[in-house]
Amino acid sequence: MDDIAGRILLIVDASVPAAARAACDEAAATLARRAGMPVTLAAVPIGTLDAVQPVIRRGSGQIRELDPPGSDAMASAPFVRRRDGRPDWGAMWTTFCELALHGGPPQRGAPQALRGPSGGDRAAASSPEILAELERGIQETTGLATEPAEPGWIAITCTSTRMAAWLCAAIILENVDARVEGARLLVPAGPGFTLEDQVKSVITVVAKTHHYWREHLESDRERGS
Repeated sequence: MDDIAGRILLIVDASVPAAARAACDEAAATLARRAGMPVTLAAVPIGTLDAVQPVIRRGSGQIRELDPPGSDAMASAPFVRRRDGRPDWGAMWTTFCELALHGGPPQRGAPQALRGPSGGDRAAASSPEILAELERGIQETTGLATEPAEPGWIAITCTSTRMAAWLCAAIILENVDARVEGARLLVPAGPGFTLEDQVKSVITVVAKTHHYWREHLESDRERGS
């Protein structure tokens, strides 16, 4: 690249974790689409970043530091829709950040935690359309079967009670309620849920914890057997 005029340049410390680099890739792609112009993503050593700051500050440019939204919540992946306008749940994530169980940012900040109802109140249930999207999203991202449970909950059939218990514990640390009934994992499906907020959060935590279970815990057990 000989000339960066007319481009947006994003610079990231080359030593940041792989999950952060992947998030930067997604952010650059989203910015290019929205801005309608090329975006260059440069991963450089921290020494280079330290050296370039005085040069930028001497001119009319500015360096702005932005903290993650919600203080302790993970950044949200872009919401992707199919041509028919329905959410494309299977295409929304190309990678997953570290689980909160292992020190990563939770899916939702504590003030925005998703809580499931404690009673059997029918008013606690989601609309049929929201329930259908929750079922479709979980099936598309995990391949697991789902069904409506008591009002305010949706049940996911896991392959074992151990899997259900582990997913439940990992999801709770993402600030999304969960509980188990044998090999069934129950997650919230409450009233007022919207596709781009609560529904997306539930599908995300199920998808990311299931991904970790399948790629790490389950495969490790198979190799050890």
